Amino acid sequence: MANRLYQVVRTLLEANRSPSMKALDLRNSSDLQCVNMMCEKVGEACVCRLSRVLEKNGQELRSLCLADNKLTQLPDIVFELPHLQVLDLSGNALEEIPESVVNLKSLKVLDVTGNPISRVPKTVAKQLYGLVEIRRDDLK
Repeated sequence: MANRLYQVVRTLLEANRSPSMKALDLRNSSDLQCVNMMCEKVGEACVCRLSRVLEKNGQELRSLCLADNKLTQLPDIVFELPHLQVLDLSGNALEEIPESVVNLKSLKVLDVTGNPISRVPKTVAKQLYGLVEIRRDDLK
């Protein structure tokens, strides 16, 4: 497979306008701060807008960086992206690796360093072992 360089999309507004985006980098992004006054997460990290953008324009996505956003959860749509190869979740507040990560059949790298994850579910470890590079802190 030939190496390809893709333009990296860095905002949700830009992602909303990019139907064939391949790389989305929302590292430490204010786009993931909830501004909906009716939402219980107003002012906190929220994935509502991300979810809508990925549903609309995420089908060709190869790389998704959500690092350093204090996320406690991920939208389900992340685990339905058929071509996703790199998922960077480092520096968030995730307490577990969701079992639905095994649905990402193209995944090559999963980075969860800097999250308070205490264990990797057996189903995830068994399915991904040897197929995916999992970057994580040493588990206690």
